[in-house]
Amino acid sequence: MMPHMTRRYRTAKKIQAAAIRLAVRDGLANVTTEAIAREAGISTRTFFNYYPYKEAAMMGPPPDYPAEASEQFVAGTGTLIEDLGRLITAHLSRFLDERELLVHILALSDTDPKLDALRNSTMLSRRAQMRELLRRRCPAARPAQIEILAAAIVAATNAATKAWTSGEADDFIAAALENLSLIQPAAEMLGRRPG
Repeated sequence: MMPHMTRRYRTAKKIQAAAIRLAVRDGLANVTTEAIAREAGISTRTFFNYYPYKEAAMMGPPPDYPAEASEQFVAGTGTLIEDLGRLITAHLSRFLDERELLVHILALSDTDPKLDALRNSTMLSRRAQMRELLRRRCPAARPAQIEILAAAIVAATNAATKAWTSGEADDFIAAALENLSLIQPAAEMLGRRPG
């Protein structure tokens, strides 16, 4: 079964949606774990089986790269950018019906330091996952190259997320693939002289 289809994942997403709804309606400071549990139709004890505190619930389950797509990327025989495009497409496809939720998460994290720190921590975690996938795919590459490329890939998808949630881009996946295609030309800028 796909990880995003498990009952545990669905419950985690239900709790996240309830937390975001309450934070948008009542303000983050006025939301309690008890209120989130009530809104989600679960006990407070069940809430704590999923999340340690309300901000974690708002961030939802960690958006790890899909396992099957990750393994296909590592074993891929196409160019790195082609196989990366397939991985990112599989990754972002899971969030296509969550635009409004992402809009609220970004808006709330802009106003709350704890939520913002959690969002940054999530990005660092995703970068570490990408670093590991790249290391497995390209074992001969220098660690610094892997680190820089992983950071660029995560920055490209984050920029697409911001463009999509702001309404600047209509197609989330197309925006992400476009941003990924900019990594190589961006690196080539380093060798150019001004003017």
